[in-house]
Amino acid sequence: MLAAVLCSPRRLECTRGFTLLELVMVMLVISVMLGLTLPLASTLAGRFKVGSARDVFVNTYARARAVAVQFGREGRLEIRAAQNEFWVEVDTGVPGAMRTDTIGPVVNVRTDYGGVTIFSPRQRLCFDSRGLAYSGGGCEPHDAIIVISRLDNADTVQLSLGGTVVRRQ
Repeated sequence: MLAAVLCSPRRLECTRGFTLLELVMVMLVISVMLGLTLPLASTLAGRFKVGSARDVFVNTYARARAVAVQFGREGRLEIRAAQNEFWVEVDTGVPGAMRTDTIGPVVNVRTDYGGVTIFSPRQRLCFDSRGLAYSGGGCEPHDAIIVISRLDNADTVQLSLGGTVVRRQ
């Protein structure tokens, strides 16, 4: 009987659990920590999206050169900055017939990478059948700086006249 009286739920020394004040303090600490880390995580996510879009652009640029060599015909990187899209085309028909096919996906950086935009002073970059960059006949010079950005994050890709990627930032 004595043990039942000492461990009665009405006695303070036998009650177990957390007080309401302790629970509120833990919730407050958790919310402060989340408030400090979420902006950092958002910034990092934006930086990763821009970097991924930049890498896809560089790979697509290399694909245009490889496709020109593979098919032995002109390969083109088409860039539509107003629509935030780029893709590779090649003439796969009879030489001179200009039947073009899109090789690989049409990349829309705004939808594929969560609001990323692209700026390019060029719209069509061409490679000949040897994989060399050239301009003329609707093709533009390769010396360009392509800017890929999202909010306050931006990366650039600098291209050379020879058709190589000089610098990625």
